[in-house]
Amino acid sequence: MNGWDMSLLARRLRAEGYSTRRFSYPSILKTIEYNTDLLHQFLVDIKDSEIHFVAHSLGGLLMRNLIGKYPDDVKGRVVTLGTPHQGSQVAETMSRSGTGSLLLGKSIKSLLVKLPEGKPNPEIGVIAGNKPLGSGMLFVSLKKPHDGTVQLSETKFKKMTDYRIVATNHMGLLFSRSASKEVITFLKTGQFLPETALELPIKKGVAPNRDKPLS
Repeated sequence: MNGWDMSLLARRLRAEGYSTRRFSYPSILKTIEYNTDLLHQFLVDIKDSEIHFVAHSLGGLLMRNLIGKYPDDVKGRVVTLGTPHQGSQVAETMSRSGTGSLLLGKSIKSLLVKLPEGKPNPEIGVIAGNKPLGSGMLFVSLKKPHDGTVQLSETKFKKMTDYRIVATNHMGLLFSRSASKEVITFLKTGQFLPETALELPIKKGVAPNRDKPLS
């Protein structure tokens, strides 16, 4: 994908007053280290005092790498969509075949390992999907809940600021109106929208479900 897949989300962000730029990188032909340097150079020309980041899937790992290598580049909040922060079972399975390794290319290394937590992170919001429909199901029997490519258990990491599940699949996170609203809210406030469960009367002895998906 070349960044155009984020066009609808970018348009929704612009409608909220944000100026947007899409970053495209060669995930198959180049390593995450190379692409991290490429992103660093891309940011040199952006002179704004505040820069937020919204990243999908592997892009979230690229952002984690940028934070570790060039922490001064991140002058705002970060939202990741469907990112396998704990490594990817799908990628691990694909790596065992020649065809799968070719499809993943040089990005495969970053998908197989859990990134170190590193230095204190900026505010990072994590959004995950829970509709089991996606290309990952062609390669491995994923443990539910998952978004068709990434298992929910793979999307969390210790230093995330807030977490939200949206009722869509892996690619649908880029087009979901609910996901867009959560992205915009986090960029503005540093947290996601209040959950519906918290707005309802809570029965005695029953805790609100923090992982309840939004439709």
